[in-house]
Amino acid sequence: MEKTIITVAVTGALTTREQNPNVPYTPEEIAEAAIESHRAGAAVAHLHVRDPFTGKAAQNIELYKKVIKLIRKDCDILINTTTGGGPGMSYDERIAIIPALIKEGMKPEIASLNAGSLNFGILSWKKKTFLLDDVQMNPWGQLYRYAKTMKEHCVKPEIEIYDAGMINNAKVLQELDALKAPLHFQFVLGVLGGMQPTVENLVFLKSSIPPGSTWSVCVVGLEIFSLGAAAIAAGGNVRLGMEDGVYISKGELAESNAQLVAKMRRISLEMGRETATPEDARRILKLEG
Repeated sequence: MEKTIITVAVTGALTTREQNPNVPYTPEEIAEAAIESHRAGAAVAHLHVRDPFTGKAAQNIELYKKVIKLIRKDCDILINTTTGGGPGMSYDERIAIIPALIKEGMKPEIASLNAGSLNFGILSWKKKTFLLDDVQMNPWGQLYRYAKTMKEHCVKPEIEIYDAGMINNAKVLQELDALKAPLHFQFVLGVLGGMQPTVENLVFLKSSIPPGSTWSVCVVGLEIFSLGAAAIAAGGNVRLGMEDGVYISKGELAESNAQLVAKMRRISLEMGRETATPEDARRILKLEG
């Protein structure tokens, strides 16, 4: 069995310092979180950037350049940029980051590719109110465009699967020659509107992807430590970080992204799987260039 690739999603678009004061906002904080997570065992950093003053999600080339430069000064963790962006961003704004970074000589090795549209919500069960009531739109024309852009620039798509039908969407894109095998899938479980974090769902999704594909799981909340263990046992990989959850254990806020990564690395090692270096991850994912 291959080594476990741990991806750290250090900030995302939605988690706030009200939820956890340690959520990184500024380019320096985001870069340091990625570097510390690399030292703790992460091979890949999934990056969003934030307005450093407001904390609001921003698909801003200058902020990305600053983050990536700071990371590259210290370590070789693989860079995985978002094309999901955040609420209110246009299709053009979301995908433009890839050619813009390549033009600056900062090509990301991987980029997220959301494989379908989704009712995306955040619900306060206590107040019975929706804190976020949104639809993440990814129509066919944009899916094809995003996939072709990544293929043309030799950036590996991380195909984000929130619901089972999205796996077939990826297969269609492959048949249209917009995606190149072997495919790499990320099963995103626990979002309100998508599949929930159960072992049964994870096994079903794993069994549904094309042979030879690689895969990973990320989970909204603390279930990542149980579903992550299931993924490790099944030969998959794991993503975690403050984009997805701000607690290290029940009722205890995480001190850092690195603390979350270190816990998952311990789980993997105790289960008999070493964790991948960036060089290992490049080989396992069959990255180009």
